[in-house]
Amino acid sequence: MRSTAYATVRPRYGVFDVIGLLLREMLLMIVVFLAVFALGTAAVLTLKKTYTASGKVYAGVGQEYVYQPRVGTGERGQAPTQGEVAQSEAAILGSQEVRRRVVRALGPDAILGPNTGNAPPAAREAAALKAIAGGLGVATVPLSAVIGVSYQADDPDVAATVLNAVIDQYLIYRREVFQDQTTPAIRAQREVFEDELAQADAAYDEFLMSENIGDFAAAKAGLALSYQTVFADRLAVQAQLSQTDRRLNTLVAQQAATPAEVTLQQDLNISAQDLILQRRTERENLLARYTPDSQPVRDIDAQIAQLEDYVAQGTAVGPKEVRIGPNPVWVELETNRINTRAERDSLAARLAVLDQQLAEILARQTRMTQLESSNATLAGNREVLTTSVREFQQRETQSRADNELVKAGADNVTVIERAVPPSDGKSMKVPLLAAVFLFAGFTALCVGLLRVFTRRGFPTPASAGRTLGLPVLAVAPMKAR
Repeated sequence: MRSTAYATVRPRYGVFDVIGLLLREMLLMIVVFLAVFALGTAAVLTLKKTYTASGKVYAGVGQEYVYQPRVGTGERGQAPTQGEVAQSEAAILGSQEVRRRVVRALGPDAILGPNTGNAPPAAREAAALKAIAGGLGVATVPLSAVIGVSYQADDPDVAATVLNAVIDQYLIYRREVFQDQTTPAIRAQREVFEDELAQADAAYDEFLMSENIGDFAAAKAGLALSYQTVFADRLAVQAQLSQTDRRLNTLVAQQAATPAEVTLQQDLNISAQDLILQRRTERENLLARYTPDSQPVRDIDAQIAQLEDYVAQGTAVGPKEVRIGPNPVWVELETNRINTRAERDSLAARLAVLDQQLAEILARQTRMTQLESSNATLAGNREVLTTSVREFQQRETQSRADNELVKAGADNVTVIERAVPPSDGKSMKVPLLAAVFLFAGFTALCVGLLRVFTRRGFPTPASAGRTLGLPVLAVAPMKAR
């Protein structure tokens, strides 16, 4: 028994086969074309004229586009170009938030018209947002700071009103976007630094009080000056003490070589000379009564001669009365010795006090040197915190002033041209009719091709020969069922 195998083979078409088959389906294609074109034409004819309102906004480079360090005194960043700023502002202008604010400011009815039906508010708001998104246009030119903005609507007044509302809400929203939001954070950080500074001040004051220091730098400088002064005084006192000691030794040596007592007064015995004078006086008296050869005169002359011989021997004159007392030179030397010794003792005592003071100053300086690191740490903390508090106070003031200026409208954006109701409307009927015509033709062609390629069997002899690989010798008409 012979077995038979069946295989499904899709017919193969040539270009002319397809063209011929499409001609066979021409009626169907015309019907489809007319139906689609009629529906599209009816939809296009229902469209109204659209009115486009336009405006222009200038967006210059402001400080909000320049990087400024929040902490420290670093350098500012490089300012962007005008084109980059314009693109950034255009993104804000066309943002969803601006559109939402326009809807809330004008209301959905002002955008969509009063014939919005009984739709819920959320649905009308969504429809208004969609209408603004579809009609709003934002355009920028490279290297230009001017932003072109437009809005398309069926009513010229609505187009102008919505576009002006978009510009107004954009100006408000961009001020909120670029408003410095760090003022509360800066204030909080400043308060934290102030608390830390108060703690640092208390710790530093406690440190100074515990060490009995008023001002560390002044105390250290004062100790250095005091050490120099006391050391100079010590050198001077030491020199004076050496001089005084040498002077005292000299006075002691001189005093040892000087007698303590000397003869103050000595009276001589001159009674023999007095007797001679008395006897001569008596002889002169006797010569007044007697002659020189008389016995009384000769007796007087003998006595005078005897006394003169006695005086001539040298034994008649001698000390009669001697008074001895203290030597003035020795007394003066003793006085100078006592004074010099007292001066030496005072200089020695002063030198001891100066040595003690130097020891105390050196100990204090050593202690100050040991405390210098602690003082530097505490003082450095106070200085850093003071600088930080001052810097954050300045930043807070500047931030608050900048926010007030931004709220007042002092920014880098200026409205060059506001929207006015356009007088000429535009209609898209002709381009849309052309598009509908092309779409209807394309749809009819697709339906015809679908009809051609979904046929069963071999619609043409050439297709049968090409598919089966056999020559077609004859063609018989299909027998009617």
